[in-house]
Amino acid sequence: MSGALTLAMLGSYKAAAAVAGPSLVLNLDAANYSAVPTNGSTIAGTGAFAINVVNPTPRISWNSANGGVFRVTTASTANFLTFGPDYSSGSQAFTVGMAYKWNGATPGRLLNANTTTPDFLMGIYGSGTARMNIAFAEAFTGSTSDVADTAWHFIWFINTGSFGGVKAKSYVATTTAPSGTYGTSSTNDGFNGLRLFGRFLNSTTSSEQVDADVGFVKVWDGELTLAQIQAEHATYKARFGY
Repeated sequence: MSGALTLAMLGSYKAAAAVAGPSLVLNLDAANYSAVPTNGSTIAGTGAFAINVVNPTPRISWNSANGGVFRVTTASTANFLTFGPDYSSGSQAFTVGMAYKWNGATPGRLLNANTTTPDFLMGIYGSGTARMNIAFAEAFTGSTSDVADTAWHFIWFINTGSFGGVKAKSYVATTTAPSGTYGTSSTNDGFNGLRLFGRFLNSTTSSEQVDADVGFVKVWDGELTLAQIQAEHATYKARFGY
């Protein structure tokens, strides 16, 4: 009897763990700050990742708008933030979520890998014409033709960790929560660290710099379900005016 009870309890624990879902390993939310983060400080989340702040001019600022945002109004190749895990194995399932707004002046890359390869990109992209709702990890996932506006947007990009099928998924939203994927792809090689406000060139310089507001960047160590993404949208939409 006690053995059967123990097995039942173990099954309950496993079920509870399954419901809990992936861990939030990185939560870089500007609402948790009152200034640009201190170089080397620890970002919230179970991963305890440090942030590297390259902001000599400075061009990156913190602003209290929308509960707190990190802002670049004059894009620069020498001002960026780097942080996050090494998920470049291709087999690590993950979700990256971001709330962002283009500031209308300089198009470029917003959230990128902090290495040359694998190449990873989220949010804003373009030279001459800024595009948004972009998700790229060795291949684009979803449309590449959405012309950027200056409204707040949400984006979630997933590596399922699987091979030979749907490996990448993207979801996007503004006023209304997503009801399905924005795009899927069979390719996603992840990233080795992340860089915000430009594309990796070297440790001190970016290319394809961009001006934008970022409310948060979050990383989970697994795939969020559609229901979990809809819950994220419900949590944050009022903060960003929806």
